[in-house]
Amino acid sequence: MIALGGASAAGGAGCYYAEDCARTFTCHPLPGETPPVLPASPCDGDPATSPAKDGCGVFVARRGDDASDGTREAPVRTLRRAVEKASEPGGTRRVYACAEDFEEAITLPSGVAIWGGRDCSAAAWSWGGKDRLTEIAPGPERVPLIVEAREASTTSAVFGVRLVAADATRPSGSAIGMIVREGAAVDVVSSEILAGNGADGAEGDDGAPPDAPWRAPDGAPGHPGAPGCLADWTEGAPPARTVCEDGTSSIGGAGGDGDVAAGGDGEPGAPAPWAGAMHNGKGGKGGPMGCTPGEWGDNGGPGANGIGAGKGVEEPLKYGTISARGWQGFSGQDGQNGRIGQGGGGGGGVGTNGQCRPVDPQGGPSGGSGGGGGCGGRGGQGGGYGGGSFGIIALHAHVMVDKTDIITGDGGRGGNGGRGQDGGRGGVEGPRGGIVSSAYYACEGGPGGTGGKGGHGGGGLGGVSVTIALVDSSVHLTASANWTWGAPGAGGVGGDPNDDNAKGENGQTAVLWKFPELIVPPQ
Repeated sequence: MIALGGASAAGGAGCYYAEDCARTFTCHPLPGETPPVLPASPCDGDPATSPAKDGCGVFVARRGDDASDGTREAPVRTLRRAVEKASEPGGTRRVYACAEDFEEAITLPSGVAIWGGRDCSAAAWSWGGKDRLTEIAPGPERVPLIVEAREASTTSAVFGVRLVAADATRPSGSAIGMIVREGAAVDVVSSEILAGNGADGAEGDDGAPPDAPWRAPDGAPGHPGAPGCLADWTEGAPPARTVCEDGTSSIGGAGGDGDVAAGGDGEPGAPAPWAGAMHNGKGGKGGPMGCTPGEWGDNGGPGANGIGAGKGVEEPLKYGTISARGWQGFSGQDGQNGRIGQGGGGGGGVGTNGQCRPVDPQGGPSGGSGGGGGCGGRGGQGGGYGGGSFGIIALHAHVMVDKTDIITGDGGRGGNGGRGQDGGRGGVEGPRGGIVSSAYYACEGGPGGTGGKGGHGGGGLGGVSVTIALVDSSVHLTASANWTWGAPGAGGVGGDPNDDNAKGENGQTAVLWKFPELIVPPQ
């Protein structure tokens, strides 16, 4: 299954032997013709017992030189170069690799075999046994081996190789030993796949920016009403406007005008009150001798908490998706912003009521404007998903594993959701205008409503630990294949730890797990 031997090419009336170590063709005799007996290829054999031969493979050792021919006496230095030479038109389609460590990430085309674990000190470069493997370990966030289909969809082979995916270090990073991409096929024999731990998900940011006040900006204060007896008509205090960072605005209503006969009514605060409001921000009433103050603005409603990752989602969708780049989990949902508070109503104005001296203008005092509503608090950010640990990811591919150990690490912990920011306080009411000498006053505006608290972020999904993750692939694990896995990652806690719906789901472990596919647009 894993030997890539010599090849025969089909002719018109028979077959001839070509020692190119590339493909094997089945030749059908003509009617009445005796099938020919083909000689065995010198490249045939079991990688566990066959010596390495010049002309059958490219040799690679760390003492080599990538400018070399890749023969046993002049090996190349890197696996990348060895695979490149073996894949060239007319190439050997095989790599003989020393039992050494290579800090590389390799892409293996269809039909190319790696015979690793070779004892480079021996003349025959024979296999050194399961205790001496060729190690491919490129470091964090890199996949040691990717198998991909190219022109011909033939089976690749990996023998005597240890693939080491280091512990992931970036938030939500995964450790993946091997990815077999669409249309590719690979036999993994007498090897080891070691995948490290997935990284924890990033913590969701709190709604309040760093080094900023914990509550959102307060509402604008109301403006004072004007005194009487200074004009024949006294304009009410102008509206107080609050404009928040998200573009929402709240307006404290203008105060009522002061006049000779009677004062005007104050304007209502904005926005309009919500259903079930405790306050309504109505403007006060004006009159000839008396008035009423503006009413309080209603408080803004709180933002909804974000839902924890995976909550209410059916399997297998709740545990992430797979693409040619690997696995992707789900972050917690962001909390919603709180609503802005309603502005207070403007106070009513009054008439003069004979309070001005005959020589003075006769306009009465005007009402103060309402305070602007406080800004709504910003929602907390959802926590990131914990990274996964995978032995092999197969995407529309074929995989056979024999005499091989696959060990996966722990899934990363999902990030906790951020806390929602408190809403800003409502602006204070605008003072009433008056005629101080005679203690005669119009009415003050109403205070603005407090902004709603921002919702807390949901927790991220815990990372998974899976031996082989697949999408529409055929996978065969023989009786001599072994596997162990680590612990699943815990789901992140929401910004409100008492909200069970905001906690992310824990990860899972499995030998074989069918994931949905994530379609990634080409870059």
